[in-house]
Amino acid sequence: MPKSRTGLGAQNEPLAVSIQAYGSARVRHPFPVLILLLGILLPSSAAAQIFSPEVKKVSENFVCQCSCNHQLSGCGMLHCGSANPLRSEIDQKLQAGMTEEQIVDDFVAKYGGVILSAPTGEGFDLVAWTLPVVALLAGLLVLYRVVRVWTRRRPLPASAPAIAETIPEAYRNRMEKELKDFD
Repeated sequence: MPKSRTGLGAQNEPLAVSIQAYGSARVRHPFPVLILLLGILLPSSAAAQIFSPEVKKVSENFVCQCSCNHQLSGCGMLHCGSANPLRSEIDQKLQAGMTEEQIVDDFVAKYGGVILSAPTGEGFDLVAWTLPVVALLAGLLVLYRVVRVWTRRRPLPASAPAIAETIPEAYRNRMEKELKDFD
């Protein structure tokens, strides 16, 4: 009597047992599976645009505007609405004979300072470069002063009363008695 594929088998066996009775799981037609895998993997590699090393070098000066916060040269988002057009624009400008500095100046004029991947050395951007260094040096100076004060502290004067002299006589006698009983 053949075993059922759904529910329980003929003798109320679990489904897994009844399926195992029919043999191992085997793909009878591997070509549809291969076509499906190729359909998934090929578009991602085919859609990626290949740019020259010069475009990549120039695009390192800019931040992708798709909110991924990567450099334009490193934005890996497939079909990015920002990186691909900007890289194409850089490629066109390089083919037109513009230098890297000219392209940077053109992009800053067109998109503003937010397109730059690093602050410039002018105005408020100069503060962005120097403030961390100044803060670090100030912190090291404060740390030096604190350590210097701690190491130069003087010990308590020798004329300070000993701890035993500050304990009343009744308590001192009781402590000595309990210590003798403890041994």
